[in-house]
Amino acid sequence: MNIVRRLRLGHLRSMGYRLYSGKDQSKNVSVSKSQEKPNKKEKGDHAKKVTKVTLINGEGVGPELMNAVQEVLCAAKVPIEWDIHEQYMAPDSQDVSTEVLASLRANKVGIKGPVESRHWQRQIRKQFAQFAYVSLCSHIEGLDSPYGDFDVVIIRDQMEGDYSGIEHRVVPGIMQTIKVSTTTGAARLAEFVFNYAVKHNRKKITVAHKANIMKLTDGNFLEAMRAQHEKFVDKVKYEEHYLDTCIMKILMSPKKSDVLVSSSMYGDVMRVIAGGMMGVPGICPGYSVSSLGTVFDCRMKACHALAGQDLANPTGPLLSAVLMLRHVKLDKQADQVECAVRGVYRDTDIRTQDVGGTAKCSEFVKAICDRLEQEN
Repeated sequence: MNIVRRLRLGHLRSMGYRLYSGKDQSKNVSVSKSQEKPNKKEKGDHAKKVTKVTLINGEGVGPELMNAVQEVLCAAKVPIEWDIHEQYMAPDSQDVSTEVLASLRANKVGIKGPVESRHWQRQIRKQFAQFAYVSLCSHIEGLDSPYGDFDVVIIRDQMEGDYSGIEHRVVPGIMQTIKVSTTTGAARLAEFVFNYAVKHNRKKITVAHKANIMKLTDGNFLEAMRAQHEKFVDKVKYEEHYLDTCIMKILMSPKKSDVLVSSSMYGDVMRVIAGGMMGVPGICPGYSVSSLGTVFDCRMKACHALAGQDLANPTGPLLSAVLMLRHVKLDKQADQVECAVRGVYRDTDIRTQDVGGTAKCSEFVKAICDRLEQEN
């Protein structure tokens, strides 16, 4: 982060929004008196309790993106206390560090930058039973796209399917991976999907599968979805398509897609495609679902070659932060941040290089912060 952004972020923090490092939580932090002891007569969102959030910087461009999130949320005067973790791995392995695990267990909500280690990703999913990942892919006005206006939710399994991570060597020259589908896991995902659709006023659920080939595993997945649909027949329309047909329909008629559901690998493919329809894959926000805690991220690549160059696109992390704010019931600030992000795309030509512009990450962030400060 360049010196201008450091000074800007430091100024915003001085307004009363606390920030401390997970490695050094004992240090005193400068906080305004109104933040330490809120006036009982105060009204509105700023009188509410400060929400603690675990922030994992990640690697590559991750620290720059997470700094952008902090800066924008400070400009929006969001009452958040960040517990920042620069070291996310254990010192002697690729395991998730005990500090990160303890912070997420305590706070129940986190946001993270990119982490490339598959072992680390798999462990955090298992530690917190993150059984599903939700991606919210929608058109951003102002970004050139041949797909028009669309609003698609993709929900995929994270614990089973092709990404179960079970592989072995049968004999020299022959390797095997095992696709797992349990009745319990499929039923849990199906229940979440239909409840999500009803809660968010979604009208149709489409399941992508290859049960014509994988009759047992994908067949089990479909059986769970069909059983759950029987409880929601009058509330949500339900359909099934082969994965290739489903992808064709996304591309040919994106407005007709609503909630797309699948096992792990199929959903990952659809997520990347839908993100590309938005502009670039890393722009699509999302979060991992668990009853133990919710972690928000956009599955953006670490892009080590761009680290420190102020070239990363913070749109995906910022829109993921919007989802996080809605999750912790800070809907007013969520609306403000989302409107500011989309407004910069709609009303200006400020774009990062990955979407055809020439702006730096800091310039894009400044444009968003300027809009937020004008409102506040």
